[in-house]
Amino acid sequence: MSIWAPISIGFAVEEAARLHSNREFLVVNDHRLTYGELSRQVREFSRGLLAAGVKPGSHVAVWLPNGIEYVVAVFSLANIGAVFVPVNTRFKPEELEYVLRQSDSSALILQDRLQKTDFMNILGQVCPELSASTPGNLQSARLPALRTVIAVPAGTIPGSYSFENLFQMGRDIDLKSVKEAVRPSQTVSILYTSGSTAFPKGVMLTHNNILRNGFEIGERLGLTREDRYFNPCPYYHNAGLVDGLLAALTHGSCNVTLSTFGARASLDILARERCTAVGGIQTMYTKMMEEPALDRKRLFLRTGWTTGPPQTPRDIYEKMGVTGITNLYGISEASPCCSISDCRGDPLEDRLNRMGKPLPGVEVKIINPQSGESLPSNEKGEICVRGWNLMQGYYKKPEETAKAIDGEGWLHTGDLGFIDEKGLVFFMGRIKNVVRSGGENISPEEVENFIFRHPKVKHVEVLGLPDEKWGQRVTACIELKEDMEATPEEIITFCKERMANFKVPKEVHFVTDWPMTGSGKVQKFKLVENLLHENRGDRPAAPAGQGKRESE
Repeated sequence: MSIWAPISIGFAVEEAARLHSNREFLVVNDHRLTYGELSRQVREFSRGLLAAGVKPGSHVAVWLPNGIEYVVAVFSLANIGAVFVPVNTRFKPEELEYVLRQSDSSALILQDRLQKTDFMNILGQVCPELSASTPGNLQSARLPALRTVIAVPAGTIPGSYSFENLFQMGRDIDLKSVKEAVRPSQTVSILYTSGSTAFPKGVMLTHNNILRNGFEIGERLGLTREDRYFNPCPYYHNAGLVDGLLAALTHGSCNVTLSTFGARASLDILARERCTAVGGIQTMYTKMMEEPALDRKRLFLRTGWTTGPPQTPRDIYEKMGVTGITNLYGISEASPCCSISDCRGDPLEDRLNRMGKPLPGVEVKIINPQSGESLPSNEKGEICVRGWNLMQGYYKKPEETAKAIDGEGWLHTGDLGFIDEKGLVFFMGRIKNVVRSGGENISPEEVENFIFRHPKVKHVEVLGLPDEKWGQRVTACIELKEDMEATPEEIITFCKERMANFKVPKEVHFVTDWPMTGSGKVQKFKLVENLLHENRGDRPAAPAGQGKRESE
């Protein structure tokens, strides 16, 4: 078994290129990149970043889909000691503005558009000064830290550097001294995650956090240089970047992905590239297994990971033929993986029904959420994690950090679970008020704050209802102001214009009688019970225009 030695991401790229220069590292749709070409592009782009004014320690937002540009951008930022800030490609203007401002990003790397989404138009709403600026000299009223925009367009965009031009800039810059100053223990990314608070928090992770996490996942999956590893998770999440990209990088494997996920396209590329490993969230597998084109005889899958209830990996094993499939447990604040089975030796039933043992050097315990007392095997409680994989903290949120990590270094995850007599972890759900839908953590309070802006809304409570495809579906319960009328469609349309689609309620229910506690708080668990009864037909259907409507 390999032993990990802390290194920087830039060093890891160079070492991988030395060992696997002519082997493919990345396949994105029909585009290909070898390890040797990756190393060359990272060196050139690193110099271009420095020439464009990006410095070691600079915070740089990356708003790109999966692709060669994304990989080159984040590896180059890591190479010069800058900090990359992944931005969700589904964000709307207010969400983009919050992340750019809260992260103090001095530069933004973005694609001009993705499918129907015009990124430059969204940026223009937040930063109208860009078009009249010279590259590198932006002065934005709403984003005072932002100076530089680097775009991946079809043509020239006023006020921004061209992504391609950076490869030609700064050729005389001494990159060696900059690279050698980078340490594995320094911050390399600020990843924004929604929790139980109204605003997303920036999780600060180091080179060693995410690089070792990818390495340890690859070890448990049994990855080798011969593997072609399909991971369509977006790189702006750790599932795509760490569990996929860095797991491949640290094992000389080829990472295969798509710019955007599609079930049919995924099955086609799995067969075409003869992929032997696979990783993805529950929703992705569900869509692939529902696809009529699925034919396990066309697949060559040996190992892989997923998230979700035990039935999910069992279905993947039976329908897709992934004999080494395993479930895993992770959280953004822990880089993200905490526990995963060894796909080469652990029994099948353990891999299907549990989330494996903790990674080497990582501790997991279960506590009573009220007393903090450690619980014995098979007792349910809050999952706590300690080890090298923990975040440095939430960016500019010391109080939130202190709440999450106690004085003994334990991360209190807010997740419910237990550890069985074999030492295997099992995740049961969230203790905190968080909706988990399609692999995204969604803060109900954040969605409520958006809906409260609707002029007809008097009160709103957002919660998650069980859903076979999404895990949970975002559901809004709304009381309208006196003498006001509205339809579910009106509320959903209002939300779609203001927030990323994954946060938009899939159901809207109008409520006038709220279940309350003695202290006057709404009992959300009672709301959930009532809605589940209603969906089963145990209660009378709501009047027309006052019931539910699922968003597209």
